[in-house]
Amino acid sequence: MELPIKPPDRVVPEYSLTGDLLSYRRCAMQYRYYNGSALPPSRPVQMWYGEFIHGVLEGAFGMWRADPARFPFPWSCTPIPDAGAPSAPPGNLAPNDLRVIGWPIEEALAHEGKRARSRRARVSAYRRAEAAVNMLGPHLFPLIADAEQKVIGTRSLPMAPGMALRSERYALHGVIDVLTNVQLANVGEGNIIRDAVREACPDLQGTFEVIVDYKGSHRPPVDTDYWQLGEWQVQTYAWLRQRQQLANPVAAGILIYINELAPSSDDMRRLRGAMQRRQTDIVPTRGDPDYYALNAWTAGAAPRLTQAFRYRRAIRVIPVTEQSIDNATGQFDQIVAEIETRVREEEVRGSIRNTWPPTPDSAETCIACDFRFFCPRPAASPTELAAAAGAGDDDDV
Repeated sequence: MELPIKPPDRVVPEYSLTGDLLSYRRCAMQYRYYNGSALPPSRPVQMWYGEFIHGVLEGAFGMWRADPARFPFPWSCTPIPDAGAPSAPPGNLAPNDLRVIGWPIEEALAHEGKRARSRRARVSAYRRAEAAVNMLGPHLFPLIADAEQKVIGTRSLPMAPGMALRSERYALHGVIDVLTNVQLANVGEGNIIRDAVREACPDLQGTFEVIVDYKGSHRPPVDTDYWQLGEWQVQTYAWLRQRQQLANPVAAGILIYINELAPSSDDMRRLRGAMQRRQTDIVPTRGDPDYYALNAWTAGAAPRLTQAFRYRRAIRVIPVTEQSIDNATGQFDQIVAEIETRVREEEVRGSIRNTWPPTPDSAETCIACDFRFFCPRPAASPTELAAAAGAGDDDDV
């Protein structure tokens, strides 16, 4: 005798801030196949890079916090051999050599089927990790109160007219990369995090928290979805954090675009193009060394940008207020309502393709998509996608 399984009295759908909401905005159809069907991407290059950078920064901070005097900056990074499969670092390296920190992270990712696209991409990842640790570590590590902080909260789900959704509420969760507990008066002069927060929020007083999120990418143009979604993400993290007990007020969020600390040729080309189209907010003025370095740069040459300019490009401070939190969380409420409506429509129609339309935000999204070959509306033609897939520097990830 078979007994039917009793369905739950109430379904409260859970959404990840990055894995669901941001992925859905990237492309609805791609989101459904990857997230709704739990199909892993066949070429998880971007996943490898982002998780590698996060892992190295977390590992470096843990080691530094345990014994700051033993591990002063800068830290070294032993060069990767020119040929052959990825190999373990030599056994005579210092424990804070980034090859020593990065190797177990590479092994763990490999067990999950995530690997660098090429040796040059792997070298580029180590180069950027080295820049991030040595440029950010002296300023950020002393301020960190907690790393990899998990946060969760529930919110009311906007009801669609005439549509019975499966729940009146939804759970939203995420992981804050770094949580700092700051009192500006106690932070020494010359700390770039302190200076950036003070410039963006000049009226701050007392003790407050700053949320820091690492982005394994370049600074996006200000007229793109990535720019706006980054701000909404930080504001929503602030809302989630303030739901926790003993939390101080969240005064600001910081997005750190890691690629800007060690830009590749592709990053340099993007920056020059964004400057010409007036799509970026941090640009050098005529007469600055960086202005001439950018205009004199040629493909393949090392970027000669000053460290100060790289900091300004990498660090984006977003002030947090009750109004900005309400706006951001309201935007994500609407995204969840849209997803839940499509979930219900798929149940009625019985069709994925007729319910989840392709909405790619860029040709790059389609290039990395396993479903582009049967997509009815890709962002570019097959010829353009093939050309874009073969273009760019191999050191970019």
